[in-house]
Amino acid sequence: MAKRTPLKLFNADEIKRSIAPLAQQLPSNRPSSQVEAPSPEPATPDEYVDAIDRLWEEAQKSFLAIGRHLDEAQKKLSAEQFALMIERLRFGKVVRSQIMTAYRAVTAGLLPPGVEAAGYSVVYHAATLSDAERAQAVAEGVIRPDMRRTEIIAFKRRIRTNAAQRNDGRRTALEAEKQRLLARLSDIDRELSELA
Repeated sequence: MAKRTPLKLFNADEIKRSIAPLAQQLPSNRPSSQVEAPSPEPATPDEYVDAIDRLWEEAQKSFLAIGRHLDEAQKKLSAEQFALMIERLRFGKVVRSQIMTAYRAVTAGLLPPGVEAAGYSVVYHAATLSDAERAQAVAEGVIRPDMRRTEIIAFKRRIRTNAAQRNDGRRTALEAEKQRLLARLSDIDRELSELA
């Protein structure tokens, strides 16, 4: 049986020192001049749309911070610690993988600036395109800050179906050429046997 690496335990003082800088950023610890005044409650359809869109954009952009923490944790923690940590998260393996893939694509510059506003699942689908597919998607205006998941999936399906059809056509042509050459080879063998 493999020997388990003991988990690092923290004492209360270490925890307090670790979170003290974060605690200073809480609204209750900021001077009153830094505390933001609450936004007025929406009353009209336009105000609701504005408020909801603003919150949606903030939520979508937060995946970058989540991705950064996941990426750092995977690099800094032991495999066992990381596995234990991710078991405690509120989302599963698929979401974690998509967030990390999307984060890495954005931070590596594989996608144009601003696309993170579309959200992690949309950015994830854009990140899974090949370099050539991604360049084509950018050129066609599919990859953009307000892109939708359905657009990326439809683009992927269209170009990959076209590629598969081209491959099928080429395969059919090659198979026909092979049969023609095998028939010719058979004719040559027959002629050689007649000459012998």
